[in-house]
Amino acid sequence: MKVWLKCAFVAGLLFAGVAQANEPVVFVLAASDKVVVSNPKGQQYSALPTQRLLHGHTVAVPKGQRFSVLVLNTGNRRVYNGPAQLKVIADTVRVLSGPAVKVFPVEQAHLDLIDQWINLYARPRGVLPVKGEKAEATEDKSLRVLRPIDGSLLLTRNPEFVFQGDLPREGNLMLFDSKGKRFWVEPLESEYVSLPPAAKFEWGQSFTWEVRRLTGGRVVSGSFHIASEETARSLLEARVPDTAGTMPEAKLFYGMRLQLAKAFKEANEVWESLGMELTTQGQPSRIRP
Repeated sequence: MKVWLKCAFVAGLLFAGVAQANEPVVFVLAASDKVVVSNPKGQQYSALPTQRLLHGHTVAVPKGQRFSVLVLNTGNRRVYNGPAQLKVIADTVRVLSGPAVKVFPVEQAHLDLIDQWINLYARPRGVLPVKGEKAEATEDKSLRVLRPIDGSLLLTRNPEFVFQGDLPREGNLMLFDSKGKRFWVEPLESEYVSLPPAAKFEWGQSFTWEVRRLTGGRVVSGSFHIASEETARSLLEARVPDTAGTMPEAKLFYGMRLQLAKAFKEANEVWESLGMELTTQGQPSRIRP
């Protein structure tokens, strides 16, 4: 019995250790271009905002570079300036070499944003992109919509459509209101469609849309929602200026707020200003030239 209890205890410790090793320790808030993360397998990748790093990851911060993180379950932001070598351990980031860390408090509203983000994009980030994934996507000539992203919240009453791929001959863009009633039909003659003033959109309306061939048949479809006037004003008035003096952490928090509200168009503008883009799964990557 004693042997069995001892084995069970050891197994429990091992299980707890494995579970802990798979739990994110830090949430990356900002990182200069040359900051490199290495996972325990030796794979390397750029450090990017919204990545979550696990126990055992190491971080190289070259001279003149900056790395800013939130250690999860704390209310503090930690900033590391290069040259520095760091290692993520179970509950913090250890400085292996380099200057001492600078610690700042994070306001509760931003901590709540991070909690929402992690709950929505639960899988830890910070993995190597799949080779050839982007190349294959660009070779696909089937029609798809770049804007508005399906399910978007629009902060304007003037929806605009941007398509990519082969347009159907004599195709139509058809919009339907929340009751399924046809709201507007616009000939699809260009990859860019701006609807005329006669299509009177109001705050708070929801729409589905589809592209149809003249001969019949739906090619692509989606939906969007126009924000209430109050929501649109609130999000736009919170805009963070894209200037050299603006802290990248401030841009990140604003981008996260927009993304969580599904204001994808404005969120993407923030991600671009940070030199990155996000997949629909919340996976960050560096914008390729």
